[in-house]
Amino acid sequence: MSKGARNVLFTFDYELFLGSKSGSVIDCLIKPTDRLLELFKKYTLQNAIFFVDTSYLYRLKYIESSACRADLKLIEDQLIHIINNGHYVFPHIHPHWLDAIYIDKVNQWDLSNHSKYRFHNINEKEREVLFAESISILNKLIAKSNRKYDLNSYRAGGWSIQPFSDFKPYFIKYNMKNDFSVVKGFKNLSQAQYMDFINCPLKNIYNFDDEVNVEVSTGQFTEYTISTISRKLTNKLSSLIWEKILWRIGSRSYGDGISMVMTDQDHKNLKEFGSFEKEFLAIELLHAFKLNAYKKFISDNHYTHFISHPKMLSEHNLSTFDRLLRYLTSNFTLQTDFSHISSI
Repeated sequence: MSKGARNVLFTFDYELFLGSKSGSVIDCLIKPTDRLLELFKKYTLQNAIFFVDTSYLYRLKYIESSACRADLKLIEDQLIHIINNGHYVFPHIHPHWLDAIYIDKVNQWDLSNHSKYRFHNINEKEREVLFAESISILNKLIAKSNRKYDLNSYRAGGWSIQPFSDFKPYFIKYNMKNDFSVVKGFKNLSQAQYMDFINCPLKNIYNFDDEVNVEVSTGQFTEYTISTISRKLTNKLSSLIWEKILWRIGSRSYGDGISMVMTDQDHKNLKEFGSFEKEFLAIELLHAFKLNAYKKFISDNHYTHFISHPKMLSEHNLSTFDRLLRYLTSNFTLQTDFSHISSI
């Protein structure tokens, strides 16, 4: 790789809020995603990955509501637009949509029942339905687009890809070759969310077979790990002050829903396992005081994997991301297509 080249993956969880109020399709998905597509087009960048919460689309298909049908049409049209602009859509399953309650009066959903948040907590019939429907929904959209590719990559809801034995039969059956769920060094063990990546391989990209934490050189699956940055490098105090200022002046996210509430045990786990010492590289966490830290991280590393959520984006996030893209495209040759990146 030449000195001026960098591998940068821009990945997004295309989903509503997963708590007691889902938020609206327009504000959580359509508006912020359109802004992202404008920025990628401005800098002639393609191959971003949108991991679509297909379990939500599955529920939309079977609700007898004109508002739900309209939401599904908006989403399908935007996903085809995403593909036509040279990007990918892949499945991202949050199983607790199976228990989500539709609130017809406001055309939103209550997802406060998290008993099925983990794939591990649903039965085999439910697993088969969600995978089969996910593949069918996205393949139909790809067929309607002007770009064809294999639907072969996945990100688990809540990064809860463990135990992988729950997923492996469906990865094999539905030709899932790549996973994008592992966050190196993160661990959180709770009733809803389960991830233990403390002992995963040090490589950014590696092959595995039966366990995502165990590298197998001949493994049939490939893991693309999510990048993290030390909070010490992101001007923590200045960042906190700036975030409060942005909040007070009304620079808030597009999304209008309520997130899943972390329990006291979740906070305790994250602190105990050291996960609070690092944070994801994410556009919704990017602001003016972090911009230089992000520039330096990408300059110093040949692999960067962003994980972001359209619903969480504000105009300040997007304007700062615009500045970051201007810097990156001016100083490096960017490889943004995961399928063209080998083991690093």
